[in-house]
Amino acid sequence: SSLFKLLNHVTPCACAATMSLANDAAAFVEEHHAPLLRAAAEAVAESLATGASLGSNPALAQALRDTFLAENADAGDAAERRCLALRRAFADEVMRSVVPTSELASIMDSPGVTKTAEPVRVEIRGTAGRTLRSGAFLVGRAPECDVQACGDHTVLPLQCIVVSMPTGILVADFWSGGATHATWRKSGDTGLASPVVDACCAASALAAPSGAAFVLDHGERTVIRIGERTTITLGPKTSKVASSTKRKAEAAVKADLEAASTETAHKAQKVRAAAKTRSPGTSTSFGSLFADTESGSIRSHSPSALLQSSQ
Repeated sequence: SSLFKLLNHVTPCACAATMSLANDAAAFVEEHHAPLLRAAAEAVAESLATGASLGSNPALAQALRDTFLAENADAGDAAERRCLALRRAFADEVMRSVVPTSELASIMDSPGVTKTAEPVRVEIRGTAGRTLRSGAFLVGRAPECDVQACGDHTVLPLQCIVVSMPTGILVADFWSGGATHATWRKSGDTGLASPVVDACCAASALAAPSGAAFVLDHGERTVIRIGERTTITLGPKTSKVASSTKRKAEAAVKADLEAASTETAHKAQKVRAAAKTRSPGTSTSFGSLFADTESGSIRSHSPSALLQSSQ
């Protein structure tokens, strides 16, 4: 009983202390890095809107790289909190800058669309992957990166930043001049893998990459080349994509059957309605073929009535 009381007392205190430290880290980032992160987020928004290269402002790119690589999250608890706060602050700035200036704004206001970013699963060189939940994460050769690509000197110390948004996964490369580009994707709609040719991003594997930011679907597996011998894959596992494809195919078949059933029911209803509205005196017998046009109307007579009138 005493132990339970102690735990109930300690746990809220520990949570409050942790939140206080996290708030301190966020305040540190806001004080020292907010203008830089805001400028970088605005550059991302412009790149998505116009296709402009993110490397067009070298001073901004260098300052952003130096800021992100200034501290290693493995250096200690305080460093980890500051690194996490820095990534989350950048993700928040991207959301504030990108959504109001794009078609994502209307999507975000649609019913059923979550306002929180989804976790992102990432694999490097097709090996075992892991899921990142920080809102944004760094990819590069430097040990400060969240996804480190060792053994390939063509990968930059900081190659790109990946930001998870409610409507997709943003990839922003300020440093390579377009070397970061999508090459293959596997959609949950078709289940087929296909090369990327300006289909889901501004860069193309078959043309000179532009260096613009691009957005990928959460439900797709997309392979992105970041070096001569290195790729990363963003998106769910292959098995999950296959399951999604199967579910969508089954749902499509079910929808087609329901539509066909509804159409048949509507046709039957129309036939019944037409039968009910048919005039009771209307007949297709021989007598209905005899008519006159007195007073501008058409009247049906039976053969017996015609004989009586003739007499």
